[in-house]
Amino acid sequence: MSLPKPQVALILLRAEWFDAVVALPELVEAVKQDAEQIQHSVSERLEVSHTWVVNSLSSLEAAEAGIRLAQVDLFILVFQVWSEDFYLRPLLEAVAGRPLAAWCFLPWRRLPQKVPFVQVLRGSGPVGALESLGTLRNLGVSFSYTFGAADDPRALGDLEIAARAAQVRRKLRSARIGLLPARNEQMQSTFVDEFRLHHELGPTVEYLSVGELVSAAENLPQAELEAFLHHLRQSYPINGVSPAAIEQGARASLGLAHLALDRRLDVLSFNDIAVETHDAFGLRPALYPPLLDEAGILVGLEGDLGAATAMFILNRLSGSACLFAEFWFWDEVENIIVGGHAGPENPAVAAPGQAWISQDYEFAQTDRSEGAHLQFVARPGRVTLFQLRGTPHGWQAILATGEAMDSPPRLEGYPHAVIRLDAALERFMRQVSNVGSTQHWIVAYGDVLAEVQAFCKLVGIPVEVIE
Repeated sequence: MSLPKPQVALILLRAEWFDAVVALPELVEAVKQDAEQIQHSVSERLEVSHTWVVNSLSSLEAAEAGIRLAQVDLFILVFQVWSEDFYLRPLLEAVAGRPLAAWCFLPWRRLPQKVPFVQVLRGSGPVGALESLGTLRNLGVSFSYTFGAADDPRALGDLEIAARAAQVRRKLRSARIGLLPARNEQMQSTFVDEFRLHHELGPTVEYLSVGELVSAAENLPQAELEAFLHHLRQSYPINGVSPAAIEQGARASLGLAHLALDRRLDVLSFNDIAVETHDAFGLRPALYPPLLDEAGILVGLEGDLGAATAMFILNRLSGSACLFAEFWFWDEVENIIVGGHAGPENPAVAAPGQAWISQDYEFAQTDRSEGAHLQFVARPGRVTLFQLRGTPHGWQAILATGEAMDSPPRLEGYPHAVIRLDAALERFMRQVSNVGSTQHWIVAYGDVLAEVQAFCKLVGIPVEVIE
């Protein structure tokens, strides 16, 4: 999934003198060119929706009005040259607590051997920035910070990380999570108060019934069901599953996708072991219709709203399909852990040629049919592991990175991944025990450690990073 560019607004701070000093036209022109370079460099990574130059009381007033109306992910306060810091309070009141980055700007990456007077003035941004840091902190403002030239990869990377975190914050505040049919009462550590979730992080939780799922499955167009069955037979070996179970599993799973689509969900948190679902269909819906990916709908499991929220965050930061995982066992010598989960897992995670359809090992003996369950081992690549848990006092996140290994299937009955952690297994286990955890982790491809940390800082979630 390609990630859309976050939308940002630039606020360039300059003292009025730098734009009005007629006796130094070279300085005026250099400052203008630097502003153009800032906009150009930032726009290569981010969508620059607005730019305001604040260098007078009249420009301050115009910027305030524009900032209040701007619908962007991140405001970037650029200390281009020295500027009076009394501009800050009215600007910050206009930003009104929305995500903010401060950029201490220099016009060059390497310091010239000798700096003429005009260039001294052109390079005076750090004076204004360092002056203003105290004011920003005194005002209790939360912001991310970077420094450097317009072509400095570090500065641009810092701004992109801050903007992506802010973009996901804004998306999360309007996200919709469907809970079908309810949370899993077998586990207390995964409990999330959906009203606190909505109030503090933004997602709205909508309860869905098994009756609605049955209706969605019964009313599928026959041609669409046949097309999904054809896709399954063409894409995966089918081992030990009857045609009747394949068809019923396909109908129930496609009904699940349609229900999520009809309710305009971003994430469906599906309690896959709920007795009502098994009674209604005689099996667990455990196949994964392409419709879910086409609609951008994620599927979490066991009714865990914290894990569903973590899945949304990690997917939107990485652009990767996600694996919902419980870690069952490890090999400390190889420093690998093995984990996955039953239920509808996304086959985009699967290694080529390492996915098939089997009976549902967990329920084949007790449901009315043997079930039809997609199995796979995850493909190799860098991965980020993320967990979000509700606690009596707020939220707790845990974050780690590793490498999904090129491996044959290591266990029977569950889609799974074999992951070599970057941290030693002992360190992983001890840090997890220090802060507390659930058994549910979200795994996505790519190393987005910095992005997740930036997001957690932005929304005030303590995060335990296992490095």
